[in-house]
Amino acid sequence: MQTMMININEKFVLPQLDTALSLRPFINFLKKSLKNDSSLKDKLTAFILEKLAEFPELEGDDIPIENLEKYRDILELIFVSMSNVTEDETKLPWAIGLPMRPLFVYGTTAFNNLMIDDRDRKIRREVQNSDEKMMRQRNQRIAYTFILERMYNFSPFHKNEIIHTFVDEATELRRHLKINIDTRFIEVTATKPLPDINLLAGPDKFDEEHSFDKLEKMLPISMFRFRGMSVVTITDETAKIAVETIKNTIVTHNRNSEDECYKDVTKSLKTLVQSNAIDFNVTPIFRINDKLVLPQIHDLKSVMMCENCEDGTARNAYQAFAEEYIRNPRPLIYKTISPKEAKLYPFLTGCTRAGIQSFMVLPLHSNNKLAGILEIYSREAGILDEKVLAMLEPAYPVLAQLVQITIDDFNAAIDGVIKEKFTSLQPAVQWKFNEAAWHYLQDIENYGKGKIETIGFHSVYPLYGAIDIRNSTIERNKAQLSDLQHQFSILLETLQSVKKHYSLALTDEMIYKCRKWKNTLDESLTPHGEVKLTDFLEKEAVSFLKHFKLTHPGSAGIVEKYFAAIEETKGIAWTNRRQLEESMQMVNAAVNNYLDLMKDELQQSYPCYFERFRTDGVEYDIYIGQSIAPQKPFDILYLKNLRLWQISSMAAIAKITHEMLPNLLKPLQTTQLIFIHSSTIDISFRNDERRFDAEGGYNIRYQVIKKRIDKVHVADTNERLTQPGKIALVYFNRRDADEYISHIQYLQEQQILLDDLEFLDLEELQGVAGLKALRVGINMEYSQPDVS
Repeated sequence: MQTMMININEKFVLPQLDTALSLRPFINFLKKSLKNDSSLKDKLTAFILEKLAEFPELEGDDIPIENLEKYRDILELIFVSMSNVTEDETKLPWAIGLPMRPLFVYGTTAFNNLMIDDRDRKIRREVQNSDEKMMRQRNQRIAYTFILERMYNFSPFHKNEIIHTFVDEATELRRHLKINIDTRFIEVTATKPLPDINLLAGPDKFDEEHSFDKLEKMLPISMFRFRGMSVVTITDETAKIAVETIKNTIVTHNRNSEDECYKDVTKSLKTLVQSNAIDFNVTPIFRINDKLVLPQIHDLKSVMMCENCEDGTARNAYQAFAEEYIRNPRPLIYKTISPKEAKLYPFLTGCTRAGIQSFMVLPLHSNNKLAGILEIYSREAGILDEKVLAMLEPAYPVLAQLVQITIDDFNAAIDGVIKEKFTSLQPAVQWKFNEAAWHYLQDIENYGKGKIETIGFHSVYPLYGAIDIRNSTIERNKAQLSDLQHQFSILLETLQSVKKHYSLALTDEMIYKCRKWKNTLDESLTPHGEVKLTDFLEKEAVSFLKHFKLTHPGSAGIVEKYFAAIEETKGIAWTNRRQLEESMQMVNAAVNNYLDLMKDELQQSYPCYFERFRTDGVEYDIYIGQSIAPQKPFDILYLKNLRLWQISSMAAIAKITHEMLPNLLKPLQTTQLIFIHSSTIDISFRNDERRFDAEGGYNIRYQVIKKRIDKVHVADTNERLTQPGKIALVYFNRRDADEYISHIQYLQEQQILLDDLEFLDLEELQGVAGLKALRVGINMEYSQPDVS
């Protein structure tokens, strides 16, 4: 702890600011908090007040800054009272400053080190902000928010966290610091009579962009006197923001910008570990017919495939490495690649040729399946260690999501080629493709070359629906946990049988490890822990039993019983997972069968484009409008008919899946979701994904919202909007929902829906605010029409 004189951005201080350091507000705060009981907190408060009483002048108004050294013990007591007893002042940036002014006079060593450059003892350039307009506005917001709260008892401006972002000169990477200003120990007094708040603008009419000018005229800073102290605490939010940046990159990326996406992710990972000496590659695992396939060498994101390795040797080595790694995914750590390791492991050859001296490989799992590989490498030896792994841990889930999206895009591209070469397009839009193909052939004939024109439809009405299996991820985790518990029980029995017939000290150790792992199953395992558990079961235990069987042929019966139990297709240790997957397939098959039957029926009314997507459940997009069938006049009645069908079909699907419950090996319920979008959008055919997608910024927003509402909560609750036995309909404006409300009322009269319609506000999503929803129950007793 030390006294200091750190003056940051003094040129941005508000003019005519009357401010001074005083401990009187802090003393008054302590006196009010005294309860005169025997609690330790009360005793500490009384002790601090006793120490303050030794300096009666502190109850006065101002403390000259040059006299602060005299009160060093008092200032340290203030720090102790406002922080945890175990807090290390060398790690917590904390300081006392003047009210409403960035002048700090006492603080922790960590604060001083953050602000002052050791080389020249001057304030670090990166912690100062050169944006004069932004800094003045920030200071205005802080000052006027404080004045209006204290003098008028309301807060007109949003109290956003102050995040200071800068490039660290040492690492050349971004850092993000959250600055918290505690203003409890500041008093403000007016030197003139205060004007009526309604003359300023009225409590409900303040906005940050336009109100400062009014405030400066009617409430100039010069008419206020600030006394007390600001207490500033700084926390490093770099890791959190780096992970959020990766998430945002994933949400906004598309196949056309995939390389940029991966570059941005790599940059964020460097920020996360705060080192430019460490590089990353995120490599998806692509499979065709469950076999590994590799992209071309220039597309393969792996340091093991260096640029001068196009002779096929490195590619073969990488293929062999990847196939073995898929069978046994686990962390590989080479803090310093030795010549012996480079010779022993062919996949390291590409690394050493590229000058890599330190190398790590980590598995990325999605839905309990290896989806990709994270390579971490450096041209500096020994730089990679367990500390780097710990810093990266928050990013593992989002990196797994990224590679899964890339895999999904890859699979979509494969499906698109299949649709193009082996299946026909939907009849409703076939004509448009015929025209485009004809124009293409004409261009080739006339000009010697051709280009496929953009195929799109303007002003079509979109309808979106999703039937999701409730808690599918939780059910998968439960099934896996049950199976693993059973597997460990069988393994334990096997090892104990081995020990009974063959005395071997190593068997006791394996039994100990088995029991230890079994006891950890109920705990929440980290990704690293899951890898170690899998490594124990699939590598250590299997190797031990195989070796034991080889050296003790008489044990074959005992060992083979265990291997039979862990066989994925029929082993008893996979029972719950097989039953769950079979149940999910049955539910999805029933939903798909219903939609396929209905899709053909809908086309008879008016041609529309109907596309179905498979997730853990089933999603679909429908587009209808004049541009899809220009030869047939479009009437809004066709749209209304489709919207009525959308609600009634959701009720029918819910009833079908509900009636399946007794026949499912694992009972699974479905939720039904509709997104209401009353305006038309433009869609175009994406050649890379062989599907239609929204066109233009506003229309793309429709697609973004669709992706984010499946797990939305009711506002101010932890309740998910989607619930089994109900249909949820999300919308923005009440007028958008009115038609659906009319359809719901009709279906209630038909006894298809229950009389329990709810009108709900929804939580704010990233970039999406103001969402509302209808939710209505489904009558599971109504007589469903036969669609077979």
